[in-house]
Amino acid sequence: MQSLTRILGSWGPLAQRPSGSELLHSSLGAALGLALSGLLVWIGAAHGLLFLFAPLGASAVLVFAVPNSPLAQPWPAIMGNTLSALWALLLLAALPHLPSPWPEAIAVGGAIAVMLMCRALHPPGGAMALLVVLAAAKLVPLGWHLIATVFLLTLALVLAGVFYHRATRRIYPLRHKPPAQARTPAADRLALSNDELAALLTRFDQSYNLSPDDLGELLAAAEEQAIQRRFAAVTCGEVMSAKLLTVAPTDSLETVADLFHRHLVKSLPVVGAQGELLGLLLRSDLFDWLWEGHRRSRWRQLLQPRTPAATVRKLMRAPEICVQEATPLGELLGTLAQHTVAFIPVLRGHQLAGLITRSDVIRALLQLR
Repeated sequence: MQSLTRILGSWGPLAQRPSGSELLHSSLGAALGLALSGLLVWIGAAHGLLFLFAPLGASAVLVFAVPNSPLAQPWPAIMGNTLSALWALLLLAALPHLPSPWPEAIAVGGAIAVMLMCRALHPPGGAMALLVVLAAAKLVPLGWHLIATVFLLTLALVLAGVFYHRATRRIYPLRHKPPAQARTPAADRLALSNDELAALLTRFDQSYNLSPDDLGELLAAAEEQAIQRRFAAVTCGEVMSAKLLTVAPTDSLETVADLFHRHLVKSLPVVGAQGELLGLLLRSDLFDWLWEGHRRSRWRQLLQPRTPAATVRKLMRAPEICVQEATPLGELLGTLAQHTVAFIPVLRGHQLAGLITRSDVIRALLQLR
């Protein structure tokens, strides 16, 4: 019984149920694309220049429903249909008396081989080759007119897809990156090049189902999801450093300079009288200020009236990122990967409770392994 259930389950649908917006986007786009092709046919109807052919509907499914598939890109769509029609015409011209089912079988098998050799695999191309054989009495006499019709109408459908996806803020066609840009943001996060991602697709026979960019995005998203799940039970408050070295906004900058000299830190949190976080003071900002002060000549320093000592408030800046104690650590990992902050303040309400550094995160990673 279990084996029967397993067999029946393997024959069931694998794709996820589409959202309402995805369903509308795909169906409306295909309808508009075929309407454009039909309009071109209607314009040329008086001279019999163009005619619709059934495989164009299958091309519309790929172009508008799965625009990220390598099989749906402009080159495979246009050349896949065109080369398949040309192959079928050449086959029937070379072997006009071949008995059925051999013309149909050789037409489809040969069309697949031609498309693969030209890097233009497009499933509707197999249907195009079969259509030419089945309707040979009407299509073979058309000759080059048939090839031109297939090429032009598929081109019109693809152009409709380009403008439709651009209008709806979808990416089509996929952009081919030059060698200098061989790494995508997802590949950078994974430390894998596009060539390595492409090799993985070839290894698992998926090179015609996904592009390297798609695989990189999927792997990066899966890695982030796994990290977030692993750290879902660990909060920032559990890994933060509670021993704080802080300064007040009224502290003199000369005093703070001594703190930076005695402690190898790149920045210090600035807190108020109630322990609330007011900002950060960076070592680099303080040193720039000190350097500007020492660049003045001795005579200018003597002649200039004495001014009150500068305080931390003069140079402090707002923190880029803050988190609460209860924030899951997994939500913080992506932030740390994208920012170069020395530490992230952890708050208890508005009060500073601790700091999280990259060392704290690495320590938590090692403990959970």
